[in-house]
Amino acid sequence: MSTQPKRIVCLGGGWAALYLSRKFRSAIKKGLVDVTVVSRDNFHTFHGFIAEMLVGRIQPGQITNPARRIFPPARFHNADVERIDVVRKVVVTSRLLDGKEQELPYDHLVVALGSVDDLSRYPGISQHTLRLKTYWDCFKVRNHLLSMLEMAEIEEDPIERKRLLTFVVVGANFGGVEVATELMDYFQTLAKKEYNRIDPKEIRVVCVHAMERILPELATYQPKLVDYAEKVMAKSGIELRLKTKIEAATPGEALLDSGERIQTRSIISCAGNAFSPLLDTLPYERDRTGRLVTDEMTRVKGTTDVWAAGDCAAIPHPKGGTCPGVAIFAMAGGRKAADNILRELKGKPLKKFSFTGLGDACSLGRRKAITHVKGIRLYGLLAWVVWRTFFLYFMPTWDRRLRVLFDWFMTPIFGRDIVNLRMSEPYGLRHEHYEPGQTIIKQGAVGQQVYVIWEGEAEVVREDPAGDKVVAKLGKGDHFGEVAVFERRRRTATVRAVTKVELISLGQAEALALSETIHPFGETIRRSPKSRDPEPAPPIRAVD
Repeated sequence: MSTQPKRIVCLGGGWAALYLSRKFRSAIKKGLVDVTVVSRDNFHTFHGFIAEMLVGRIQPGQITNPARRIFPPARFHNADVERIDVVRKVVVTSRLLDGKEQELPYDHLVVALGSVDDLSRYPGISQHTLRLKTYWDCFKVRNHLLSMLEMAEIEEDPIERKRLLTFVVVGANFGGVEVATELMDYFQTLAKKEYNRIDPKEIRVVCVHAMERILPELATYQPKLVDYAEKVMAKSGIELRLKTKIEAATPGEALLDSGERIQTRSIISCAGNAFSPLLDTLPYERDRTGRLVTDEMTRVKGTTDVWAAGDCAAIPHPKGGTCPGVAIFAMAGGRKAADNILRELKGKPLKKFSFTGLGDACSLGRRKAITHVKGIRLYGLLAWVVWRTFFLYFMPTWDRRLRVLFDWFMTPIFGRDIVNLRMSEPYGLRHEHYEPGQTIIKQGAVGQQVYVIWEGEAEVVREDPAGDKVVAKLGKGDHFGEVAVFERRRRTATVRAVTKVELISLGQAEALALSETIHPFGETIRRSPKSRDPEPAPPIRAVD
């Protein structure tokens, strides 16, 4: 072996990276290897307790663990990965402040980039669904849920009130089932104790799932557990829409392929993964889902120095097929990759990936769960205790374990945490999607946003008791709503989508900035008191 330590670069800061760095600890201290973990976040997110964080059982920060405490003695490199040069064996990163680039040379590369949400599954998914992939996504959902309750309690319009109190969960996998069941318990509890003007019967949680049974991870080999879970969900009042897909998400509706249109302000996506665009730049084989294909030693096929683990790796399962994209297999994959890199450096034969799993667990709310450990099935309270103990054991740091335990003990005494820490103002620059026939702005409503049509067609309608009248057609590049926003007027017309419409909506501050800097846009701001050009604009297709 060379006297210089071999340089190992691991891309990603998830479970695979954590267990890989742990396996390398002794070799790092001995100077055999120099390991660098690259991640854009300086923390590791524990997804096992996301549902509990969403419903205020534990504080938001308890599901994060500082990267600089869990990866040492490996180095931690906090930056974005820009590209991978497999010829020069260099990873190029960029710092988050200004994009300044830096090169990290490697002798062995471990790709553990995990997965991202698939935002191509249906129209509106990126604009109008809430997601749970990153910590910031989860934090946003937590605050959104509280915002819906706050608004619903003071809402007098029964239609809008129903929309605010309807929550659609897309996907009935482990994550979707845990979120749906915890949400129903959470809302029922808060409606009774904190939000006195909300009747618990007003709250709807709808779970939309494309397959015939929920929990597809268990349905084929543990059907009795799935039977129990379905009964618990039905008893709790959750509405299941099985063999049903969502066709489009809009600001006020979830459109299903069954033809049903669910009026809602909250669509939580728990289904559908894609992979980092970085994988597309690598000249290696991918499976049909897009994962990097590895051999039985976790080495990427066709290479001698590139390894893969976690969600982005198609590692052969010892019993056939490939390993599922769940945390326990990511841990085992990271550990095996590290072990085989060390064996190769020492000239020893590599070992095959042999991990077959420990079992599965899924919380069902109200201190109920289902679990199986090595084929032994557990239900109800006992399963819930095993589930919590199992997940607590895998928390990476002791301080977070103790903090979670403290929250668990204190919540029954002091109640759920219902502080709504919004990360941004409700308006700003947004991308919105509307389906044909949907109302974009309503005549008589208070003007809050300016809209620019990106794609599609809309029509302007003057509503009148004697009959509605279409007064204008709008298309790509047209914009509307300026007068209502800048002069604080109510909308003087309704705008409806004629086709599928993609819009850019701007809050007052953003629209004003554009009007003062972009001449053609500024010309359309008619008599705005804050505009630099007070002269009326010529007739245009923009409408308020």
